[in-house]
Amino acid sequence: MNFKLTHAAASCVLAFGAFIGQAQADSVDDFNNSWQGKALAAQRLIDVYSPMADNNIPGTHNSYNSEEYTSCNFSVGCRYLDPQQKLTIKDQLRLGARFIEIDAHWTTKMESLFSYPKRLLMCHGFCSINDKYLHEGLNEVKDWLNSSASDNQVLILYIEDHSDGHQGDLYEQINSRFGQWVYKSNGCGSIPNTLTKADVLAQGKKVLVWGDGGCHSNTNWKNFAFTGLGDIGRIWEDRTTVASIGNVFTGGSDDYITASDVTTYFKTGANIVNLDDMVTNDGRLAAGIWSWDSNEPNNSGGNQNCAVQWGNGRWDDQSCDNSRAFACQSDSDNSWQVTDQTGAWANGESACQQLGSQYHFSVPTNAMANEALKTVKDAKGVGTVWLNHDDRQNEGQWLVSGKSTVNF
Repeated sequence: MNFKLTHAAASCVLAFGAFIGQAQADSVDDFNNSWQGKALAAQRLIDVYSPMADNNIPGTHNSYNSEEYTSCNFSVGCRYLDPQQKLTIKDQLRLGARFIEIDAHWTTKMESLFSYPKRLLMCHGFCSINDKYLHEGLNEVKDWLNSSASDNQVLILYIEDHSDGHQGDLYEQINSRFGQWVYKSNGCGSIPNTLTKADVLAQGKKVLVWGDGGCHSNTNWKNFAFTGLGDIGRIWEDRTTVASIGNVFTGGSDDYITASDVTTYFKTGANIVNLDDMVTNDGRLAAGIWSWDSNEPNNSGGNQNCAVQWGNGRWDDQSCDNSRAFACQSDSDNSWQVTDQTGAWANGESACQQLGSQYHFSVPTNAMANEALKTVKDAKGVGTVWLNHDDRQNEGQWLVSGKSTVNF
């Protein structure tokens, strides 16, 4: 049976495709405008002065292997038939992924019926001659970096390097698109363990490039990309059909990351958690919220400008004149103490100093530190403590221990 696509039918198909694309884009916008999205956005600023090796960083695994790019038709051939993501790279970034992984392979590309040169492609395992060019994925990263959504944000871009000696090409493709945003390695080495997002942002940069191919002779790439993560740890999953089939034969298990896993990983000190199929509605993004409690901060009554950790370990905004105990952190070993003294929020530093000169009024900057403070607070029998986190100067712009988290 032969089918003919009429002009009217083609218009309907195009309109439906546009609707689907818009629906997906809107779902990201809807999530970002929800309480969960806003809480995660606020949380990404809390750790800006802490070493990135202590940060909780959501990311995606094989970010390019997305069903958004899956096809098997005459015009582009077959590609990405066993996807691990549901969104485009740009939408993953918009949704909060701050670790993006792209496998760059120097391999054959069909550019026409009679042209099969080698190019840098994004592909997973066995490459297809129809896989997308590396620069197509980099263009999506560039678009996000050039948008206001990337303000005060730092991205780790992981290039799994299968470039077969073409690191110069890797460098040119990244540098020509967003080299001005890259915090350079200045020689072979891992990301420094003391590096903070504030350090990166203060230099007007937004991206750390990690290339796992080791140190190379190409000077540009060597001074551009880091060769390791340093003390930054990484957990990932593999939801591909190929991996599941392999587990059947090897006796392995499908260790998919669940929402409860995300909570546990961050509370126990994990840094990067790479998700397959990052979406807005499966609970795993929301499970990464460890700071503000549901629908907080809400500035109820118009005078709630100071943060507390209350009984369940989550945060609330309250009037700064309330009388509470204070959360104090040692600058020698990062341990927590809670004061016997209570008072208004402004008395926090002086109250903490009475515990010893090493103690300062502070605020947790990751899930493990927040849990450690809760443990100390509970052991002392205190329900609610002041945190050194306030938006007294500008409503909605929360300071971390008196320092701004925006406008570096």
